[in-house]
Amino acid sequence: MPFRKKKEFINYVSDNPELEEWIRDFSKHLKTHPEKNTIVYPESFATGYARVLKIEDGLTFRMVNYRLNSNFVFERLPSPEFYLILYYYQYSNCRRLDYKINDRVVLENVDSDYSSLLMTNSHTGQELKLTRDTIVRGLTIQISEAWLKKNLVVSSRLDLNMLRKKDVFQTFISIKSRRLLVEIFSPKIVSPVPDVYLSARVLQLLDYFLENIFQNGLDANVLPVSSKDVQQILNVQQYLIKNYREQFPTIEYLSRLALMSGSKLKQSFKKAFGMGLFEYFQKNRMMKARELLQSNLYTVTEVGNMLGYHNLSNFSTAFRKEFGYLPREESHMEQEY
Repeated sequence: MPFRKKKEFINYVSDNPELEEWIRDFSKHLKTHPEKNTIVYPESFATGYARVLKIEDGLTFRMVNYRLNSNFVFERLPSPEFYLILYYYQYSNCRRLDYKINDRVVLENVDSDYSSLLMTNSHTGQELKLTRDTIVRGLTIQISEAWLKKNLVVSSRLDLNMLRKKDVFQTFISIKSRRLLVEIFSPKIVSPVPDVYLSARVLQLLDYFLENIFQNGLDANVLPVSSKDVQQILNVQQYLIKNYREQFPTIEYLSRLALMSGSKLKQSFKKAFGMGLFEYFQKNRMMKARELLQSNLYTVTEVGNMLGYHNLSNFSTAFRKEFGYLPREESHMEQEY
């Protein structure tokens, strides 16, 4: 589906790699004013906000959560100064989504929801096109070269030169990262220091990403080459996430959902997520169980029933296998951040 008429586009070109400078410049472009590094978007552009927070020198993040009221083209020009950039983005209700790095299409999506973790850097030119009514929820983590030199532990699979040479690395968002993103974008953060709460979770996201690269390199858990296969695997992933109350479906059912053979689905899914379909389903279930227990709204028995366990002993065994302690102990332990 083509984009709407050119006159309905809002175009923005950024030539500043610093996120704190970006939010001030973008505010001027939209003819509004940021308060405490936060933009509440004007209705002519979108309904929602963007916010930038600095954790420490060389480490900054941006949160965006909005629904577009216009077609939008964002262009980021290459910068001589090196920053590593991580994008955790979820797009829904989008008719068309195009993303280019150095004029090469790395993401093209039509009439379906999309989510991914994408790594690139400030040496690249970037262009993002979105259609009106697209709902965007995303987190950008930006890391300076000085910060990486100071903090990065070098291995045979990970060093600064490897990160500098890699124009783009794209993978699916892991279960742990999804849970952190839910907490980051929660409208009801209960904390006496909300900025510290957010920063702690962003640091954990960064830790998860670098740990994965440290262990597996930049060739593991990548997206399939075919954009169609990517979308079909996303469909299966969303089914497994949403249907945590049910028993694990058959491979035949998931294969029909993915429109691919069972063997191809199992191979593609494991390559994308680093684990099999059932392991992914079970890990997500246990993460959901812990989230429900931590809410202090339900008993262990109620949570077990909510997850479809008819035998409480089986639920306790599965929970202990995942976290190393029984579900009844959850209320006595500090949450892991």
